[in-house]
Amino acid sequence: MREFVSEKQLAGTLSDEPGKRPIDAAAPAEALEEWLGDPDVEANSLSFARSLELDEREELPADGIGRVRAFGFHRYFVPDWLGGDLRSTEELLMLTRVIARRDMNVAVSESTQIWMMLAWIGGDDGQRAQWASTVLRGGVVPCLAYSEPGHGADLAANELVATPDAGQYVLTGEKWPINRGRTSTHVVLLGTTGDDGVPAKRKQSMFLVDRSRVVSGEVTGVPRVPTYGLRGCDISGVSFDDARVDASARLGAEGEGLELSLRGLLITRTLCTGLSLGTGDTMLRTVGGFLSGRTLYDGPASEIPYVTESLANAYLSLLVAECESLVAMRGLHLYTEEFSVWGNAAKVQVARLVDFAGKALARTLGARYYMRAAEHVGIFQKMLRDGAVVSVFDGSEPVCLDSITQQLAALAKSHERPRDEDWSTLYDLRAELPPFRPARVSVFGRGRDATFASLPALIDRLAGLAPDAGCDEERLTALRTRAEELRARLDALYARFHDLRRAPAATPPASAKTTPPRLMRLAEDLCALHAKVAALGIWLHNRDHLDAFFADGAWLEAALAREQVHQYDVGDLDPRTARTLFDRMNSQREKHEFFSLRTMRQAAPGAHEAHHGADRPASAA
Repeated sequence: MREFVSEKQLAGTLSDEPGKRPIDAAAPAEALEEWLGDPDVEANSLSFARSLELDEREELPADGIGRVRAFGFHRYFVPDWLGGDLRSTEELLMLTRVIARRDMNVAVSESTQIWMMLAWIGGDDGQRAQWASTVLRGGVVPCLAYSEPGHGADLAANELVATPDAGQYVLTGEKWPINRGRTSTHVVLLGTTGDDGVPAKRKQSMFLVDRSRVVSGEVTGVPRVPTYGLRGCDISGVSFDDARVDASARLGAEGEGLELSLRGLLITRTLCTGLSLGTGDTMLRTVGGFLSGRTLYDGPASEIPYVTESLANAYLSLLVAECESLVAMRGLHLYTEEFSVWGNAAKVQVARLVDFAGKALARTLGARYYMRAAEHVGIFQKMLRDGAVVSVFDGSEPVCLDSITQQLAALAKSHERPRDEDWSTLYDLRAELPPFRPARVSVFGRGRDATFASLPALIDRLAGLAPDAGCDEERLTALRTRAEELRARLDALYARFHDLRRAPAATPPASAKTTPPRLMRLAEDLCALHAKVAALGIWLHNRDHLDAFFADGAWLEAALAREQVHQYDVGDLDPRTARTLFDRMNSQREKHEFFSLRTMRQAAPGAHEAHHGADRPASAA
C-alpha cells in the first residue's frame, strides 16, 4: 500500500507541474478486460447473458460486483497520495467504461464508491486517512443520500434534521430515491443543522455515516422502486429515526454541506462520461456486428448505404464523446478550480452524443429493435434503457444546464480577457499530469474554462500547420474554416446572452426557479461548442503520433460540420468520409478493440474470466 500523504505535505512535496508521473491510462482497463473475460461467454460473471437474466429478475448482480471488487476497482477511488491506486482520472474513466460496456447494473452499483470523494474534498487529514484505510480494505459500500421524496433537486429545501447534542448529532428523516439505499454500509447525507435564522444555503451540513457505528436509534432501508432501466440496481431509500452518530461523522464545517455537495457533484458528473462511453460501445458493437453478419439484397446489411452512414455517424459520435471525456479528465488534474461549468458541460454533451446515437441505431435495427429475443439485440435494448439514466444521474440535464446559465455572465466577461498559456498538457495524451487534488474544486470558477480559453491558440496552431501526406491542403483549409466558425459561434453566443439580458423581463413565474428557456438554449449550444473545441485540441496535439485515420482529420471535419454536435441526419456525411469512418469502426470491432481514437484492447474472443483466487493483475496495481 502506498504511504498516506496529508494535503499540506502534498502541497509542499509534489509539484503541480507535469513531468514526473508517466501513466498509461489504458493499462488498468486492459487488465480489467482480461480479468473479466469475454462478455459473450455465458459462464463469466459479467457476461451479457447473465446481465440480461438478472435484469429480467430485477436482481442485484452480486457475483459481478464481487468480481469487480476482487480486481480492486474500489482502490481506484482513493488517490495515490492517500495510499490508493487513483493516479489519473483517465484510468478511472477507462475502468468505468470497461464495466459499463458489460452491465450497467454492476457499473452503477459499484461506482457509488465515488461518493467517498467527498471525504477527500471536505474531510480533515485524520478523516481522510481513516476513510481511505476503510475503503482500501474493501469495507465500504456507500450511497449518496441527498434526494428527498418531496424536494427533487431542490437540496436547500431538504427536511432531514441533524440535531447537535453533546458531541453527537441525532438524525431524523428519510432520503429517497437513491442508489444502494438499502444495501449500503455507509451513507453520505445532507442534514439540516441551521435554524430559521440561518440563510438557506448555510442550513445544511454533510455527514458520512458508518451504519455499523450508529450509537442509538435506527437506520432502515426504504423499499426499492421499480425502474424502466437499471432493473437490477438497488434504487431505494434510507430512513433515520433518532439515529445518533458521533460528531466526527460530519465532513467540513457546520453549514458547509450544500457547498460540499456541489463541489463533489462537479467531479462525479464528469466521471459519469465513462458510463455513457461504455453503453455506447456495446450498442454500436452489437448493431454493427449483427448487420455485418446479416444478408439482405444479396450482400451484408451493413453495406446498404443508409446503414453504412448510420453506423459511421454513431461511431463519429463516440469519438467526439471520447474527446470531450478525455479533455475533461485531464482538466480535473490541471484546472480543477475551473470545473463549475466544465463538469456540467461534459456530462450533458457526452450523454447527448451517446443517447442520440443509440436511438438512431434503434431505427437502423428496425423490427429487430422491438424483439426481446435473447440473441445479441437483447443487450442493445438493455444498454439503451440503462444508458438513458446518465442524463439523470448526479443532477439531471436541466439541472446541469441551469447551473451553466447562472455562470454565463462570468463566462462572457472572461471571454473578453484572452489567456496566454501553453495548452499542450491539456490535450497531448502523452503529457504527464500532476496529482489529482479534488479538494481544489470550486463551486464557482469565475467564468474560467480552459477549453474555451484555448480556442485562439488552437486556431493559431492550425494556421501554422503545413499540408502533408496525412492531411492535404484541401482538408486543412476546410478545418481552418470550421475552426473560425467555432470562434464566430462562441462570440455570437455571448452576444445573444447580452441581448437577452437587455430584453424586457417577462411576467415573473410563481416559482423561485426563474431561468428563462432561452438561457437554457444558450447553455445547450455552449455544451456542443465545448465538445467541438475539445475534439479540435485533441486532434492538433496528437496527430503526429496516432494512426493515419486520426491524422487525416476527416472525422474531425465531419464532427465540426454538425450543427449540433450530437445530432445528425441521413445524408449529412460525405460518402467518402462515411466509408472511412465505417471501415475504421469495423476494423476495431473485428480486432476486438474499443471504439476509440487510440488502440485499447478488449478481452479476447472466448476468454474466460480469471480464476477468482488468482493474484490481482500486476498492471492494475
